[in-house]
Amino acid sequence: MKKLEYTYETITESGSKTETYTEPPSEKVFTNSGNSEGGSKVSKDEVIQIIVKWDGFDESFELHNKVK
Repeated sequence: MKKLEYTYETITESGSKTETYTEPPSEKVFTNSGNSEGGSKVSKDEVIQIIVKWDGFDESFELHNKVK
């Protein structure tokens, strides 16, 4: 994998991130965190739409809060 791009969308915000690699990444977990104080929070019932693209492939899915 040479390039990874993902976008997310919630009711209140959206964003994206692109990472490029000279060698395939050894980590299989990718994280993103906001750095604004007092930023918006996702409600417990909200669904987050995700689109991931890499090297000509793409996948979309939804994140749901798992109630314990």
